[in-house]
Amino acid sequence: MELGQIGATATLVRHCEKHEIDLSVYLAQYEANDWGILEEEDCHSNNMEMFALAGHVFGKYTLTTGEDIYIETTWNEEERHTIVCFTEER
Repeated sequence: MELGQIGATATLVRHCEKHEIDLSVYLAQYEANDWGILEEEDCHSNNMEMFALAGHVFGKYTLTTGEDIYIETTWNEEERHTIVCFTEER
């Protein structure tokens, strides 16, 4: 999947720097359409949404420090954005 412009919240970036966590590992999973620890229904919705001209998909992953994060991509015909955040920041 194409991720487009990628961003992360400042709190997540600080946390990852402090604990030496490499977010690219989670982004690689996500880019390969591995949605992490989502329910099957959410995974199915993501897989169907991938074919839309405009849409939104997300994945949920657990960091090595135990916190959960979301990676979300939103797109339309003109642009695509991916954001990484703690689940409580969504």
